[in-house]
Amino acid sequence: MSTTTPAHASHEPFADTAAHTGASDTLLAEAARHGADAEVWTAWHETDELVCRDGAVERRSEVLSGATALTVWADGNEGYAVRNAPGATDTALVTTALAIGRVLAAGDTAPAPHADRAPRTEPPAPLPRIGADATARLRALTESADDGDVEIELRARADRSRVRLHRAGTDPAEYDTGVAQLFARITARGSGTGYIGHQIFGRTMDGVLDAAERTELGELVGLARILTTRPATALDHDDVLVDGRVLCRLLTLVAPAFLLDSVLEGRSPLKDGIGERVASPGVTLVDDPTADDAPLPAPWDGEGTPTGPTVLVEDGVLRGFLSSRRTAAEAGAPATGSAQRGANGEMTTVQPGHLVLSHTEDLGTETRPGRTVLHIVQANGAHTSNPITGDFSIGANAVLVSPDGTRRNAGNITLAGNVFDLLRSIDGHDGRVRVNRSNNSFVAGPGVWTRSLTVGHQEGA
Repeated sequence: MSTTTPAHASHEPFADTAAHTGASDTLLAEAARHGADAEVWTAWHETDELVCRDGAVERRSEVLSGATALTVWADGNEGYAVRNAPGATDTALVTTALAIGRVLAAGDTAPAPHADRAPRTEPPAPLPRIGADATARLRALTESADDGDVEIELRARADRSRVRLHRAGTDPAEYDTGVAQLFARITARGSGTGYIGHQIFGRTMDGVLDAAERTELGELVGLARILTTRPATALDHDDVLVDGRVLCRLLTLVAPAFLLDSVLEGRSPLKDGIGERVASPGVTLVDDPTADDAPLPAPWDGEGTPTGPTVLVEDGVLRGFLSSRRTAAEAGAPATGSAQRGANGEMTTVQPGHLVLSHTEDLGTETRPGRTVLHIVQANGAHTSNPITGDFSIGANAVLVSPDGTRRNAGNITLAGNVFDLLRSIDGHDGRVRVNRSNNSFVAGPGVWTRSLTVGHQEGA
C-alpha cells in the first residue's frame, strides 16, 4: 500500500497505527486454529521528499506505505505470506502461508524463534522530517552559486518507520527509527562540464544540512569546477588515494562474501578464511546497526534477533560472517541479527545494517610532500564487476594533486583491480568517512591509500 498526502499535511507520526491494534491477534488466532505457531511482522513507513534547484522547490511529496508479513510453522514446515498493507487481518494470509510451507518443505526449515524480543526502543533523536525551516535552508543552499557557472540540485529525503513484531504467546515488540538523506548533484560549466554527486546521511535533517553547509557543498563545488577544465594528457603519479565515495561502492560489491549463506553455498572466496589474514594490518570491518553513527538504527532484525556489533575483520584477520536464524542454525553458530526485510515485507535476506571499514593509520588527505597524488573522487558505473571474485573495472573521475596542493583534472579514467586485493594493500586512510546506501543497508568507510589498482585514460577521454 502506498499513498501520497499533501506535502504540508500535519499529523502525528504513524497516526494510523492505533487503528490496527489487535490486527496481529486476529492472524495469530487463525494460525492457532490450524494448529500452527506463528509470528506477524508489521511496518509503517513515512517518506518525505523534496527537490530544490536554483533557490526553488521543484518537487515535494509525502508517501505513506507499509506491509504485513506472516510466518507460520506447522508439521516441520515454515510458510510465509505478505500483504502490502500494515495491519492486515485477512485470514486468507494464514491458509496461503500454510500452503506455501507445504510446497517449500525442504527439510532445512529455520527453527522457530525464541520468545525473547527487544522491547519498544525510543529513537535517540526526533524522527527526521523536512519542515519549513529545512525547506528554507535547502532553497538558500541552492542559491549559493550566484556567478552562474554552477548549478546545485539538492534532493532531501526523510524516512520514518515503525516496526512491530508479534509472536504467538508473547506481547508485541515495537520500535521507531528513521534516517535523513541528502543527495547533492553539482554541475559546473567552463571549457567543459564537470559533475559530481554526493550523499550525506544522518539521524536529523538539521544535522545533514549542517554538514552540507559547513564543508561538503563548498568542496563539491570546487571539485566540479576542476572537472570542467581540460584533462591532463598523462596520469603520471606517485600515490593513489581512493575516495570514500568510491571505496564504499567497491565494498558494497563484495559484501556478499561476508554473509554466512554465501559461505554455506560455496559462493564466498572467504569460506575457509576464519583466522586468516584477508586485509592489511590495521584494517577492521564491523557491522553494527546499533552504533551511535548508524544512519538507520535498529535494535533487532527482521526475524526479531537482537542486533549489535559483529566483527568481521579485526586488524586484517577474518573473524566472522553475518547470519540469519536459518544460516546460523545450519552452521551451528549464533545468529548475528542480520536478517533484513524489504520495505514490502519480503522474506528476510542476510544483509549488513551498518558496515564500517576503518584503519589505524591516518595518512592525511591528498597533499603529500614531494609526491603527486592521483585522487579517485567518483565512480561513474561498473564496466564489469564480479561479486564472487571481487574483480572490477569501472569508469571514474580523478584529480592529480601536486606536492604544493595544486589540483588538475585527470579526466575520465578506467579503474580496474580486485576488491579483495585492495583490502590487502591499504596503507592508511584520509579521515574522510563516506557512506553508501542500498535499500536499508549502509556501507561506510574513509578514503584509502593503496598500491593495488590499475588506472588509465578512457578511450576518447
